[in-house]
Amino acid sequence: MWQEFFRFDLRYQLRQPLLWVLTLPLMAAAFLTAGSSSFRLGGAIGNVHLNAPVVVANQLGVLSMIAMFLVAVFIAGAVLRDSDAGIADLLYATPMRKRDYLGGRFMAGYAACLLVFVLVVLAMVLGSATSGADPERLGPVSAAPYLWSFAVFIVPNLLFVAALLMLLAVATRSMLMVYVGVLGFFVLWAMAGLLASRPEGAAVAALLDPFGVRALSQATRYYSGAEMNTRLPAMSGLLLINRLLWSALALALLAATIRLFKPQRAGTAARWNGSFARLARRLAPQAPAASTVATARAPWRPVAPRFGTAAAWRQFWALLRLDAAGVLRSAPFLVMLLLALANFVVNVSVGGMRFDSVPYPLTRLMLDELSDGLNFVLSIVLLFYSGELVFKDRQAKIADLSEALPVPGWLPLLSKCGALVAVIAVFLATGVLAAIAMQVIKGGAPLEPLLYLQGTLLNAGYFVLLAMALLAIQVLVNHKFVGYALSILLVWLDPLLGALGLEHRLYRYAALPQLVYSDLNGYGGFVAGWLWFALYWALFAAALLVVAQALQQPARAAGWRLRWSRAAGRLRGVSGWALAASLAGFAVTGGWIYYNTNVLNRYQSSAELLDDRAAYEKLYRQYQGLPQPGITAIKADVAIYPAQRRLAMRGSYRLTNRGTTPIDTLRLQTDTAATTSFPNLPPYSAIVDDQRFGVKAIKLKTALAPGAVLDLDFVVDVRHDGFTNSGKPDGLNLNGTYFTIENYFPRLGYNPSLEIEDRSERRRRGLGEPHGMPDLDDPRARYSNYWKQWGIDADFVDFDTTVSTSADQTAIAPGTLQRSWEQDGRRYFHYRMERPVLPFFSFQSGRWQVRKEQANGVAIEVDYDARHAWNIDSMTAGARQALQYYAAQFGPYPDRQLRIVEFPLYQQYARSFPGLVPFSESLGFISDLRDPEGVDHVFYVTAHEVAHQWWGDQVIAANVQGSGMLTESLAEYSALMVMERQFGADKVRHILRFDLDAYLSGRGKELGEERPLYRSENQAYIEYRKGSLVFYRLRDEIGEAALNRALKAFLDRHRYRSTPYATSRDLLAFIRAETPAGKQQLITDLFERIVLYDNRMTAADARRRADGRWDVTLKLRLAKLEADGKGRETQRAYDEPVEVAVYAGGSTRRELYRGKHQLRAGDATVTVTVDQLPAEAALDPRQLLIDRNLADNRKPVQLTAD
Repeated sequence: MWQEFFRFDLRYQLRQPLLWVLTLPLMAAAFLTAGSSSFRLGGAIGNVHLNAPVVVANQLGVLSMIAMFLVAVFIAGAVLRDSDAGIADLLYATPMRKRDYLGGRFMAGYAACLLVFVLVVLAMVLGSATSGADPERLGPVSAAPYLWSFAVFIVPNLLFVAALLMLLAVATRSMLMVYVGVLGFFVLWAMAGLLASRPEGAAVAALLDPFGVRALSQATRYYSGAEMNTRLPAMSGLLLINRLLWSALALALLAATIRLFKPQRAGTAARWNGSFARLARRLAPQAPAASTVATARAPWRPVAPRFGTAAAWRQFWALLRLDAAGVLRSAPFLVMLLLALANFVVNVSVGGMRFDSVPYPLTRLMLDELSDGLNFVLSIVLLFYSGELVFKDRQAKIADLSEALPVPGWLPLLSKCGALVAVIAVFLATGVLAAIAMQVIKGGAPLEPLLYLQGTLLNAGYFVLLAMALLAIQVLVNHKFVGYALSILLVWLDPLLGALGLEHRLYRYAALPQLVYSDLNGYGGFVAGWLWFALYWALFAAALLVVAQALQQPARAAGWRLRWSRAAGRLRGVSGWALAASLAGFAVTGGWIYYNTNVLNRYQSSAELLDDRAAYEKLYRQYQGLPQPGITAIKADVAIYPAQRRLAMRGSYRLTNRGTTPIDTLRLQTDTAATTSFPNLPPYSAIVDDQRFGVKAIKLKTALAPGAVLDLDFVVDVRHDGFTNSGKPDGLNLNGTYFTIENYFPRLGYNPSLEIEDRSERRRRGLGEPHGMPDLDDPRARYSNYWKQWGIDADFVDFDTTVSTSADQTAIAPGTLQRSWEQDGRRYFHYRMERPVLPFFSFQSGRWQVRKEQANGVAIEVDYDARHAWNIDSMTAGARQALQYYAAQFGPYPDRQLRIVEFPLYQQYARSFPGLVPFSESLGFISDLRDPEGVDHVFYVTAHEVAHQWWGDQVIAANVQGSGMLTESLAEYSALMVMERQFGADKVRHILRFDLDAYLSGRGKELGEERPLYRSENQAYIEYRKGSLVFYRLRDEIGEAALNRALKAFLDRHRYRSTPYATSRDLLAFIRAETPAGKQQLITDLFERIVLYDNRMTAADARRRADGRWDVTLKLRLAKLEADGKGRETQRAYDEPVEVAVYAGGSTRRELYRGKHQLRAGDATVTVTVDQLPAEAALDPRQLLIDRNLADNRKPVQLTAD
């Protein structure tokens, strides 16, 4: 009989318009993501093709998650349809078997969903074949990835989701509870995913993912770009276990559903609902017993109805209480609230981790976590209850009665809107209480009630606007499920418009600027712009609600003609005036916003910005090689006005012709965010004055002779008028101003940093391949330093600056403070460098507490916000230990002071300038280091930045490939040495595991080509992550003393040298000189090639000897691979020492043996003897090799018989 149910239901499903209404958005999403680089879904970045096998699998896995709502309608809806239609009792009275009834309907819904995804796959194929994407981003179209992904992801995913939702429908007999189940499942899935943020939790997170996306991510995490483009993931390991686990669970859920289903009138849900009813009766107050004494009947009085304004408002409040209580007391709402709170708690517990440490629970961070944990759930709550509130009277079959009540037409809709506002208030207020509780439990951070209030009100603004629009959609569409589909589309519309390049907030509904709170700078004066956008969209939403009320359709009426005729009458009087006032206010407010964002300020979409960068390159790159004078001295008078966010600067460059030919043309580049002029220029004629790009070219009437000097004066003015579309802060802040010479200061020559690097964007604009850095062996490039790639062309300069600020702030710049004074209500600070330095400076102004210490005759000073004193000891200890180690190993520190200065979190990094280290408030000041097992990354980052006072300040890299190795890689190595001395090798290994993961996963995200370390080109995953691994292994192979001798000799040779600047090849020459002849190949492998290892331990056995000791036999399989820039790998000869170790059991895991053995590629056997019972063996126990799978490097030792 199940076939009859199947055929009937399948025909019914396929005839439903709603099926195709919900299918079209999925097909559109599939089409766009498959053929456009603007809609990135599935990991198609860098060199990975848009239709690569891994990308196809990821896309279908994610789309199957989104399809949960589709499955809910057609699987759960099929089970509940008979009850909703009132024919369930009749149907249950027939002699049918429940497995036929449920099985037929399940299979029909499941088949319909599979058919939908067949269309989705076809849309993906069509998107790949017909897209206008860059042809280089598309690989050959093959059926294999689509068929494999459909079988591995779509079939089991839809089976599990369908089984789960059918069980919920059978158990609760409530479609709303099914939707709650969908939401709960999403939240639990997201919570489980947070485990993946910790290396030890990644495998568990992969297994707990019912969609398989995380298991796929783990299986392909270390794929290179070439592997991503050509290789189908192997069905093994975590991916295979995940697929089998959730498929088996789906079958178990189906069996449970059939067993649980009871085709009686009371239904399966009686057992669920009955327990709730009994609990409610026990908790309800008992009514007093009826009195046996007769009571006097009250006299009858006539009632005079009143219909005035006061009565209408009383009706409004009564309906508001009724609607709000109906939502707030409902079980689905309470379940969703609990799910959101659970998600928030998990986010707070593991979110924002860095080396296993979390930040202190600051109020601003609690607000961020509330947004992450609650906002998605709240959006779903509003989406569902907007439909429930609008259609509840019809579902209860009292719509005719309610519409006949003597209440104004606007009142029911307004009360429903008020009810949703109450839901928002309760939801967010409960979240705030949970956040306060978490702060109290975790401890360490002060409570800030006012900030909670401000942040919650700002967060609520979007949701109020969303609620108004969702209600209007439901009323206008007059079909709940179509309204839900359009509501989901509205929520997706904002990111969709952004991806299409429509980025202005004037036409993106409720797209309010994202306000960022800083403990130093507060909201930074950006709330005004937020309020204008909020008012703008509130007026639009009000007009939308008025139109919706006018077009509201009675329960028994049909047709748009009747609705339009009624609307004309309803818009007379107050409603019409309200609509006119809202639209007029909307237009006026929009005009004011446009004036601020597009007239007072410059608005550019992302595409327009890329077009400008392309045009700049086409116009001016041709002049890059023309000689320009070099800057030899900088003097600047910098006036910072924090309250106005204004900067006024007067300065001068001393320019010197360093070449051998006269220079008759100056090419100047100014910051387009500033107004820049050049007074006192020598006689010249203008060649170019391009305001669009800030380019000015002047021809001197008297050419600058070789060795001649010219003083170039400049005046810079930066003002902030009105507000911008983005609402993003820049370096000028109310408190915590921070900017560098890269901002606002004029530059000479061409600025390569403005070029587009993305290959697809370049090809789209006819620019060809990225130019990259000059070749390592380019002799001309060696005479300019690596700052030239950012348009700063200067050698070592003299630097002198006077910085003024408001009376309550301190101004800081590089150099020794010569003097400070107050004048006309402002404070002045005069700084001067006592040695020539690179032109790399920062300027800061703020209110700080100051900690001062001394180390090796150097004054250490930390300027920090008074509320961020937790980790100052770690910073000063890191600076002190670093100064001592570096001075002892590499040479003296060159300045008398070292300042560490906190700046707002808008940039999340630390940078090293001569004698000065600006440090973001979010990077280390707020880290919770109370866990003794964690890594003190504050100490580590501080040591890294102090290392740049040697690597990047005393020795300067040439503007060629490999410059990052001389700065970042050496700073990483130096910091690791300081960390090891302070905290031991175990903490360093923890950092190295992080670096190994970051390097291997970064290879698949490469935008260009992976290069060997000594030829890297601003590739952070190579210069930082691989660099630390390489130098740490080199230290182990040749010894710390030998490596440090090589580094010191290199630094002594190139200290402050600029003719020519140092290169990575120079450094390798010094390293090779300290490396034994037998290890010269190691230097080649580490620095000059891309070498990976695929080593594994296949067995570990132990046999007891007659003397009581143990022979441990380790069977190994070794492979050494060399990769090219695209990730294509070739096996290479393997003949080098391999380290193995054996450990005892117990909690201490004492090391019984560790040693190196010379081995070759392939299968190898190593036998060692230990004194105690062995428990575990390890290959490469200190993880010195770049091995993609560390899990197979360890084995428990199996004991064998004598």
